[in-house]
Amino acid sequence: MTDPEVPAKLSRPQKPRGLFFGWWIVFASLLSHAIRESAFFFIFGVYLLQWQQNFGWSKFAISGSFSLSQLVNMGLSPIQGWLIDRFGARLLMNFGTLLFGFSLMGLSTIQNLQSLFFFVILISIGANIAGFLTTNAVLANWFLRKRAFAMGLASSGMGVGGAIAPAVAWAVVTFGWRETSFWSGVALLVIGLPIAQLFRHRPEDFGFQPDGSTIPLNGPTSVENINNENSSEYFTVSEALRDRSFWFISIGHCMALLVVVTLLVHLVPHLVKDLNWSETSAQSVFTLITATSVIGQIIGGVLGDRYSKSKIAGFCMLGHFGAMTLFAFAQTGILIVMAAVLQGMSWGMRGPLMMAIRADYYGRKYFATITGFSTVIVMIGPLIGPAFAGGMYDFLGEYTRAFGILGVITGLGSAFFFGARKPAFPSRLGV
Repeated sequence: MTDPEVPAKLSRPQKPRGLFFGWWIVFASLLSHAIRESAFFFIFGVYLLQWQQNFGWSKFAISGSFSLSQLVNMGLSPIQGWLIDRFGARLLMNFGTLLFGFSLMGLSTIQNLQSLFFFVILISIGANIAGFLTTNAVLANWFLRKRAFAMGLASSGMGVGGAIAPAVAWAVVTFGWRETSFWSGVALLVIGLPIAQLFRHRPEDFGFQPDGSTIPLNGPTSVENINNENSSEYFTVSEALRDRSFWFISIGHCMALLVVVTLLVHLVPHLVKDLNWSETSAQSVFTLITATSVIGQIIGGVLGDRYSKSKIAGFCMLGHFGAMTLFAFAQTGILIVMAAVLQGMSWGMRGPLMMAIRADYYGRKYFATITGFSTVIVMIGPLIGPAFAGGMYDFLGEYTRAFGILGVITGLGSAFFFGARKPAFPSRLGV
């Protein structure tokens, strides 16, 4: 007798009419990334300079608020992953958007360092809940064959956010950071909440398999029954934690974010304070990084569906090292542009592969929870990098040595990706 929990073999899957709904989720993810990054994170360096000028706070203190917010998210990530797997993504997208928007409005009222820390932490929690882990958990469910491409296309929203960021930075300088923060929060709620309604956690709930095939009417429709086209192909959390590649990928990703998040916080201050650029010109360099990352995300997505994701990520780590070294020592505009392009391509190509590789290695069933535990390790990079660079600047009066040290560490992190190997799925006889 056939076990009713085992899905029937779908030998000739049908195609749905019209555009596969998974691509609407890709579009929603793209917009979500764009508004989240442009509203705050891509212009944090501009806010930093304004707060330093208005209140006299040190760079270490201000960047410490960002680092502490990453520490909080690090602790919450396993819980977030479990909530995604248990309740689906749309609930978290709505809650995260509301928290992010209202906290950004609250940021406009700060008068002391304590209130800065409070609102930056709330902003970061809201953005994280409605951010990378949640959107990619959905995409990992809706796509298999085109998973890396879908995640890369969704991540290109960061490039869109980078294109919008100079306008927000201009508003900060022209109209004031309080006014810009408040109205950015309003805009985020008005745009972000409708986008959140597009998220549907699993294609099986709507009669589809990943990539758009339909499930026969008499077939199973539960995600517990279909996972990577075979219900036995998944890792539990404990099984993933015992796999060496889980730790390699997590540590490598952590070391990559040392550079990515440090530049997010300190690139604009570096160009303004060390090289005497204007704030808007400095922001345009970060815009170049994000614009170039769009190209990298598409290329990384296409290559990631065809070749080893871990090896591609390893080479991108070397690109991060080269870019950070250029940013540390470059004195001319052309070298800064070269660094921006190299950073953007490396970031763009590697970024979407970080989620796709985990879904490939450990399956869909507990993907969000496993990734949440991995994020505890990954978030050490954003925790340490910005605070280290800010402290080094306050002590030495320049960013050169901080950027150089972080670049070397990230370059060494390539070894973890080169050493990662896809594990065999555990045997589940009788499932």
